[in-house]
Amino acid sequence: MGQLIRWGTESARVSCLRSDGADAFLVPQGAPPSAEFVRRCLSVLSQQGFRRVVTGALSPAEQRGFLEAGFGVHEHLRLLVLDPRSGLPPLPEEPRLYRAGPARRRHLLTVDAIAFPTFWRLDRAGLRETLRATPQHRLRVALGPDRKVCGYAVSGASAGRGFVQRLAVSPSSQGRGIGMKLLLDGLYWLRSAGVYEVAVNTQLGNEAALALYHRVGFRDDFSGLSVLSAGLGSTQEG
Repeated sequence: MGQLIRWGTESARVSCLRSDGADAFLVPQGAPPSAEFVRRCLSVLSQQGFRRVVTGALSPAEQRGFLEAGFGVHEHLRLLVLDPRSGLPPLPEEPRLYRAGPARRRHLLTVDAIAFPTFWRLDRAGLRETLRATPQHRLRVALGPDRKVCGYAVSGASAGRGFVQRLAVSPSSQGRGIGMKLLLDGLYWLRSAGVYEVAVNTQLGNEAALALYHRVGFRDDFSGLSVLSAGLGSTQEG
């Protein structure tokens, strides 16, 4: 269950990164946080038994308070944005996409586990947080010949902006147009809701994903997103 840490006018949303409860996932709300507020968050989370704190993808301005409070860069990311004026490629007829009930969500997590490195994998708690991250979201899955999930995508909308929050296709099913259909399905859904500004971030070196996004019309934004992390134990002063 997520929580909100507040101090004065500053706040941050906290959840468990995974079901084991060892790592906290910290996302600042509103203006970039001060170093003092970040230190207070570390103190609170240390008292709650977390061993490490990981942030969401942060811009350089958002990173400053975290770095001053002792965080380090866990991983640099590539940020891509879709030009609101660009037209989208036609939505392919195949493969057919489906809603994801409880059984399909279990299979979805299996796909996620083989599509991403360990740090980036979602478990049930992580998937719930992904779906809660935006006020509006769309989750769709593609099925393989065995009728099990072979790919899925989550798109979200918040305050007039759109996000490709998650896109995964099983390695054995790649190269069949599944990723393109999932991506375009989410983008057409966002535009039907009046959202034209869309962003996505991905790992450095994920050339297959970058090529897919570029084909649809995304362009690189070199503002410098990073995920930061800090260990807890003999925690920083509050």
